[in-house]
This record gives sequence, structure tokens and C-alpha cells, in this order.
Amino acid sequence: MTDLTQQEVLEQLRTRGFETGGFRSPLQHFRGKLNTITASMEQRGGMDKPKLEFHFNFSELEVFKSDPPYAQPIGQLDMWQNNRDKSPNGVLGNSIDKIINAGVDENLPQGSPGVKNMDVIIGKVQEWKLTPGHMMWDGQKQMETPRECFEVVYIEGVGGTPHSGMVGAATMGAGPTPAPTGTTPEQEALSLLNGVTQQEWNNLVFQNPLIKGKPELTQKIIDGAFIAEVLAANKVSKDDNGVFHVA
Repeated sequence: MTDLTQQEVLEQLRTRGFETGGFRSPLQHFRGKLNTITASMEQRGGMDKPKLEFHFNFSELEVFKSDPPYAQPIGQLDMWQNNRDKSPNGVLGNSIDKIINAGVDENLPQGSPGVKNMDVIIGKVQEWKLTPGHMMWDGQKQMETPRECFEVVYIEGVGGTPHSGMVGAATMGAGPTPAPTGTTPEQEALSLLNGVTQQEWNNLVFQNPLIKGKPELTQKIIDGAFIAEVLAANKVSKDDNGVFHVA
């Protein structure tokens, strides 16, 4: 694997000017801080030569939807370089362009004064969502077929539409009810487990400042040890629908 410099990565990324003409992660809709965009030349499977692959590296993840459940507070999405508009890279870039270059003449090419590129989203909290119905060429079927691709739907401090659930409410000042005074992080984590699935609980605990303030507890949650312990101690039960109930 050969890593590229940050400048080499940014020179290959764009938000507009795609030519007309894969990825797979459990994450389907999430909010997180984009720490870095890196890239490397990769060659897998039956590929006859290496190809440039981008790596979008996130922290502080708040997962709204994933399959299977994803409990890690960090994540990475990989995407092959492609300058065609009908490609995962093209769909992603166009979605970012609509936010960061809102109001800018869409006919201005990438690199023109006033036209921003992806470097402006690095370090910002944002929401990515897997959306269906993007028509792309299928070499096996020799026709265009609908695909799912990631789009950026919100960039904090820039624009877009945030998730309408708990995170969106918190942004507007509502947020969850604070933990009672004297509640321990473990008690708070157990309380939040009542009446929700593990995925819903993951979304709650990694947003909770009391829980996030105890690294050893968050690590137990990530490892799955916390739920295993409270189940073994009969402090909580799990029904056939995957919903937990605190005793």
C-alpha cells in the first residue's frame, strides 16, 4: 500500500466537473467529525493494476442507521477514485458541492476563484446518508441500474438539513434530559438501555457527556462487555424484538 500526501489527495478530489459517462460499509446514515481524507493505491481481487482509493476517516460517530449494528465511535469509508458524475464519487462530490458552493455559478469549473473543494469539510462535523436510486452503468447487465450511494446531507456551520431525531433537537437546544445529580456513568448507561434496541442505545450513549467522560466505560461498551455483564447479572432482559428492559 502506497500512501499519498495530503496535497496529492486533494488534487484528485473534486466537488464538480465530473465526467458524464465500490464501497460497502455497515454505516448507512451517521453524523461524525471528518478528521482526515487520505488515499492509497490499492489492488484487490481480479484487478489487473492498482487503483486510487480514498479513505474518509471519522471520529465522534453518532450512528442513525447501520446494518449490522455499528457501535464504534470511529469509522472509515473507502471509495475508489472516479471523475464520472454517475459514480459513487460523483454522487458524493455533487452532494457536497450543493452545500459548500451554494449560490455559486454551477458552470464555473473546479479551481475557479470562489469555488470551494473538499478541503473545507475536513475537521467539520457532518452527516452522511446512503441514498437509493442513482442510475449507474452495470457492465454485466450492459445497462444502467439503480445503485445506493453516500451523500453528505449536512455540514455543521455550513448548511444542509440535519437528522430530524435526537441530534437535530440537541442542535436547537432541546437535547436529552440531564442525568440526575449523583448518577454514576454506569447507572446512566443502564438507564438509557431501557426500552431501546442496542443500535438505538449506541446512538444515545455515545452522545451522553457523563458516559463519554469515563473512557474505561466507553471501551466496555464498544467491546460489548457492558451489555454482557448487565445481562449476566439479570439487571436487564432482552425481548424477541431485540428491545432491552431494565429490571
